[in-house]
This record gives sequence, C-alpha cells and structure tokens, in this order.
Amino acid sequence: MADLSPKLRGLALALGILTLELWRPSSSLLMFIPVFFISYISFHYRVMAFWFLSVYTVGVLVLHFFLGAAQEVWVWPEMLSLWLLYAVPYSTKDRYHKMEREFVSQNEAKRAEFADFKAVVEKLKKENGRIDKQLREIGHLYDVIKDLGSTLNAQEMLDLIKEFTERTFDLPHFVIAVVSPDHKKYNVRVTSGCDELFLRKAEIDVDTRQLLAVLARERKPVLVSSLGQDTRLEKLRSLSIQSFLFIPFIIQDKVIGFLCSYSPQPNFMDEEKFSNFQVFFNQIAIGLQKSLLYERVQKLSITDGLTKLYSHRYFKQRLEEELVLAGRYDSPLSLLILDIDHFKRYNDTYGHVAGDHVLMQVANILKEQADVTHLVARYGGEEMVVIAPETTKEKALELAERIRVKIKAFVFAVGAETTGVTVSVGVATFPKDAETSTDLIGNADQALYAAKNKGRDQVIAYPIEAKKG
Repeated sequence: MADLSPKLRGLALALGILTLELWRPSSSLLMFIPVFFISYISFHYRVMAFWFLSVYTVGVLVLHFFLGAAQEVWVWPEMLSLWLLYAVPYSTKDRYHKMEREFVSQNEAKRAEFADFKAVVEKLKKENGRIDKQLREIGHLYDVIKDLGSTLNAQEMLDLIKEFTERTFDLPHFVIAVVSPDHKKYNVRVTSGCDELFLRKAEIDVDTRQLLAVLARERKPVLVSSLGQDTRLEKLRSLSIQSFLFIPFIIQDKVIGFLCSYSPQPNFMDEEKFSNFQVFFNQIAIGLQKSLLYERVQKLSITDGLTKLYSHRYFKQRLEEELVLAGRYDSPLSLLILDIDHFKRYNDTYGHVAGDHVLMQVANILKEQADVTHLVARYGGEEMVVIAPETTKEKALELAERIRVKIKAFVFAVGAETTGVTVSVGVATFPKDAETSTDLIGNADQALYAAKNKGRDQVIAYPIEAKKG
C-alpha cells in the first residue's frame, strides 16, 4: 500500500474497517479503530484522512439504515467524534505553526547566543593565553633583572642578557655592542648565531656612515619585517637578509650600545613582541650602564695611565693565576720581559714628551703582536712584560723576535726629525726554567740583562745564549 495515492489509501482503510464491522456487527470495540486512525492521520495525512472519513461515514450509514448491520446507539456519537477529530487540526493549525515559529525563532536565538558565547570564550582563552605568556615573560624579566642586579661585571651581565634574549624572544641571529670608554667606537661584546671569532673583535666607529652607526645616532628602535620597505637596508638584501631589528640602549639621550638582529625570513617578529622587546632593554639599560662604568673604573685601577697596558700589580696577580692553571693542566707558560735600550739617553736628547710617545708606541706594537690569550703589562719605567699561556720556549722566542724586529723598524717622529729605538728581550718558561712566579720573573730578568750585556737589540732565553737580531 505504500505506493498508492493518499486517496486510495484512505479509501482502502475505510473499506477494511467497514468489512470488519460487517463481519462483527455486534462488537462495540470496533468503533475505537476508526477513532484511533483518524486521530493520527488527520494531523499528518489530511487528504488520506478526508477520504477515509468520507467513505467510512457513507459506509456506516449504509450499514445502519439499509443493512441494519450497525448498532444505532453508537452511530451518531461515533460520526460526531470522528468529524471533530478531523476538524481539530484545522482549529489548532495556526496556533501550532505559531508555536513552531516561536520555537524555531527561540532556538535560532539560543544558537546565535551560544555562538556569541563560544566566540567570547575563545577570545577569553586567547587573551588568557596572551596574559599568561606576558606574565611568564615578566617573570623571566624579573629574574633577569634580579640576576643583573647581583653582578657589576659587564661581560657577565651581557651574557645574561644574551641568554634571556635567546630563551624569550627566539632571535635567530643577533649581536650586542657597547660603546668604548672613550665613546669613539662600538665594540661587539655578544654574538648569537653569528661568526663569533670574527664579530667579537669587530669595532664600529661612532661617527662613521656605516648603517649601525647611523641607526645609533638616530636613537630610535627599528623593526623592518621586509627589507623592501626601507631603502636604507638595500645592501642587506644581497646577504639574503629579509627581516631586520635594531634596538639602541639609551641613557639620558646617549646611546651606550645596541642590539642588532636579522633573519633570512620575513616577519620574524610581530609588533607585540617588538614592544615587549623594547620594554626589556629599557629596563636593563640602566644596569648595563652601571656595569660599564664599573668596568671602566676597574680597568683604570689595573691599567697604566700612559701606555694603557695592565699595571705591575695586576701583572703579578695574573701571573700567579696563570701559573696555577698551567700547573693544573700541565701546559707551558712563557714570560717575556722587554726593556727599551738607552731610554734615559733618548729622554735626555729628545725630552720626556718624546719619551712618553715612544713608550705608547712600543706598547701598541706589543698589543698588536701579542695573541688574544696573552697579557701585556708595564713592568716599570721602560720595561714591559708579556705573559704567554700555553706557549713553549720556541714559540715565545719567535714572538719576542717578531716584536724586536717590529720595534726596530718603527719610525718615531720628534717634530720634523725621525728617530728609532731598539729593545732587548729576556724569555723564561714554566716549568722548565722555574716553578714559581718569583723564580720565573727572576730568570726572565737575568736573560734580559744578558741581552743588554751582550750588546742590546737582541733576544735571549734563559739559560740559552743570546741570538743577534
């Protein structure tokens, strides 16, 4: 019956029930069957209900009046009930649809309200995550500032800044430079993700037209997410750099240093992180300035004012420390003592100003020829010393001879006149020649006087015979 039309289904249903009533005319229970069906189909299948009720009504009347097969007492109440049940959906239809529309409307409103609530919750989650992140960064910043406050050592402070920057801001490549004591250069003191051996010796003149010096003079933070946006950075594109960051460290309108970072990828830092970055370095700039001032004062206390070499007192202290390390690791350590030949005569001839100039130039030659691990100091008067850790006697002699040749070839100007000086050098090596600092200095001094006694302008190693230059 599923494939019949509603009319045929209503007709078939009515004839089926009439057949039952014709078969069992005395059963009063049969009247409830059409009531059950009309109660259902009148709400869901209006056409089928109409045809069922029409055929069934005619059939009942025929059964009663013409065949006498129906109970008269039930006919009219049944008909009335059936037609009332058929009419009920018409009377409730508008109300039902109104209620349905109200329900749908309320449901949509609740859905929209829930969607808005969900969006607010997601926004709050993101905001909460951002606040948590900021709190963690503030906590890290507090820890770093606390650690920075516990040291006045500039390099320790810079290393802490490097560690915090790497951990919190995840910069792929950066350098940190600070101004020199004479405020003429920026010295690179920290590198990360760069060529450390090259950059740690790099210097940038404050007044030069180099990019970093120009940005430092402008005293403004710079974040370039794409190099095409800034014509000043055109040369960096040839180095496969896409993003660039520059943060100056400013105290009282003066730049005491800067951080420079770059990335081969564009947009390596967003504006929010850039803002946090500026706050961080604004906080540490004061502490960094204090440490640099302390470093300068400390260096002045261990540095000879004229030659800028380390002082005699600091030399003695460092020699003791280096000998302990050399003994611990079973490595050689050589000591060079140098004396300018006939320096008193030079002073008497050209004056003390010219003599001071000679001392400064000889000190510069010593620093240029010495390795980065060596310590160069003024021993007293015209004598200077070089502590050379992990250096054998043979290597120390080569260094001493190189220094002697360089000084001899150097031309010293005194007014319109040119002059020259020579030096004598004594060399002694731990542990072969001495086991204590006192003995090492004494033996190197003996070698120096041996060089002077044999005609000066030469290098002698304890206890080897002099070699002429």
